[in-house]
Amino acid sequence: SHNISEMLEAYITPLLMSYVDKYINNITPADLNLSLWGGDVVLKNLELRLDVLEQELHLPITFLSGRIHELQLHIPWTSLGSEPC
Repeated sequence: SHNISEMLEAYITPLLMSYVDKYINNITPADLNLSLWGGDVVLKNLELRLDVLEQELHLPITFLSGRIHELQLHIPWTSLGSEPC
């Protein structure tokens, strides 16, 4: 039997991946699973999808390379239902 945290992670991880994977080349679902239930995710040495950034930003520039050294995400699970949007 699965506990509630495993069920939430099984739902939330693909959801987060659908957003993050659009902009980052070298990320896997396992990268997001590390401390998802604790509310903190730290991703390191990310390679950006330059073609997607150029399409989304509509700037008259061409990206030659793009990396994020460290990206920290905090998801306040305990307050999601109690704070107004």
